[in-house]
Amino acid sequence: MKAAMKIETDDSERILALLDPLYDAATDPELWGLFLQKASEVLRARTAGIIVHDPENARTGVNVDLGLTEEMRRDIEQLAGGNPWIQEIQKHKAEGWYSGAVEDILPMEMYRKSEFYNEFHRKYKIEWAAATTVFFPNGLMPSFVVSRPKSDRPFSVADKELLKQLVPHLKRVFKVHREVTALRERDSAGQYALDLLGAACVTLDGAGRVLAMNRRAETMIAERGTLRIMGKRLFAASSTAQNELAACVFAACACGEGRSKSPGAGAVVLRSPQGSPLYVSVLPYRSDRPVLDGRPAALLFITADDAQGAGEHRSWHAMFGFSPAECRVAEMMKQGLEVAEISDAMRIKAATVRYYQKSIYRKTGMRGQAQLMRLLSRLPASSL
Repeated sequence: MKAAMKIETDDSERILALLDPLYDAATDPELWGLFLQKASEVLRARTAGIIVHDPENARTGVNVDLGLTEEMRRDIEQLAGGNPWIQEIQKHKAEGWYSGAVEDILPMEMYRKSEFYNEFHRKYKIEWAAATTVFFPNGLMPSFVVSRPKSDRPFSVADKELLKQLVPHLKRVFKVHREVTALRERDSAGQYALDLLGAACVTLDGAGRVLAMNRRAETMIAERGTLRIMGKRLFAASSTAQNELAACVFAACACGEGRSKSPGAGAVVLRSPQGSPLYVSVLPYRSDRPVLDGRPAALLFITADDAQGAGEHRSWHAMFGFSPAECRVAEMMKQGLEVAEISDAMRIKAATVRYYQKSIYRKTGMRGQAQLMRLLSRLPASSL
């Protein structure tokens, strides 16, 4: 029994070690490398990569990788179309995903006779490969792929179970990453990507001037009266708050432009006698593309305390399909409440609470309240 509990604990620690860098990479492409580094350590892989297959147009692209040379990337992109493993994976399109190793769906004797094995695996002394693949409606197949040399052991059952546990998380991250990347390429500043997630966001240039803002930010500034824009700059209603806001903006913009090595992130609470306070966070933003009449250097996020709970519920419903009751239970679980406390607060039976908890765990892929709290605390809230 103790041995089984230890194995389950080890598995939980392994998946948690990957979730933080994975969700960080969802909205920041530069952080994929950190996820791949951690994944290669956890799975003891020689190479790791995010590879996108486009079967309809017979194209393959290595988006980001760890351990591949330029020649290896080129060979993958040129030879992947004839890889029998990928052809077998495509047969799982109806399920919407696939996770496993080559030998799980293809006899290794047969695979070793293929052109791809001889032109790639044999050439680079790679024997064992495993992947988690997601099928998009447009036909694309983004995959998280890891490999080991012939001198190493094949991926174990535990390794493949870990890859399987990543399926729901990779689905969400691939989707968000794809939408955020597309919007960043279109608008360069990235605040419209935040519109997708329901955040009120203002883009600032290196001098702290407003370059652009999404609709949610426009609405909050117009309705709350705690912030105003004068001469393309943001001002707080009180002089004390204005000094704090100006300091945060200056630090973030300096970091975003590379003029400062400090972290650059800051936050300030803007209070108003007319309503609830606004919470303003300012983060550095690095970009090599001009936007409108300037280059973005910082992103300023605005959150209203009275909108946070509802925003979280909308986000959880969109991402996981939570029902209203499940959203309430998840919110209380995030706060650390136990079954009895949730039962009293919602005036429902403890058995009903446990039923909702099981549904929440199933929909999120989490195995317990600690994992769920960690996951939910990292997700953005929708303010739309």
